[in-house]
Formats: sequence, structure tokens, C-alpha cells
Amino acid sequence: MPNRLIVRRRKLTDFAQARLDMFESGLFGQGNAFWRWIATDEARPYLAAFAADRAPPSGSEFFAADLTAEDLLASDHLAELAQKIEAAHG
Repeated sequence: MPNRLIVRRRKLTDFAQARLDMFESGLFGQGNAFWRWIATDEARPYLAAFAADRAPPSGSEFFAADLTAEDLLASDHLAELAQKIEAAHG
């Protein structure tokens, strides 16, 4: 049997995937300011809301609804937040 390099893809945790999704969405700004901000306590509720918003329904739920996440993830709020992130961490 020839030697083969076996590459296994690591499954990202929900929060790691949420961080990546948040960055790629561009809703929170992009670049170094985002990565500095996401490490702060201020980012935790947004990270949790973003992860919950993208989580598949569990059990007998037809869909997962977190009303506080809707407020946190409102587009006008996120546009304002992206400016604050860049100003504070850029």
C-alpha cells in the first residue's frame, strides 16, 4: 500500500463557524478591526445571536426563533455597529 497523506477536515465548533460566518458576511465590518472586536466581551451577545440564527432547529421545532437575536441582527443596527467597531478597533 503506498504512503498517502491523509487530510482530515476539522469540524468547526458552532462559535468558530459563527465567527467565520460573521466575518464573511461583512455585516460587522471586515479586516483587523473585526478580529480585535470579536475577542471582546462586547461581541459575545452578537456571536451567540449569530450562532443561534444559523443553527438548525432541534427536536420538534419547525424553526428556531430567538427574538432578541432579531433585534441584535437588524441590518440598521449592524451598519451602525460596523462603524463603531472600525472606530474603536481599527
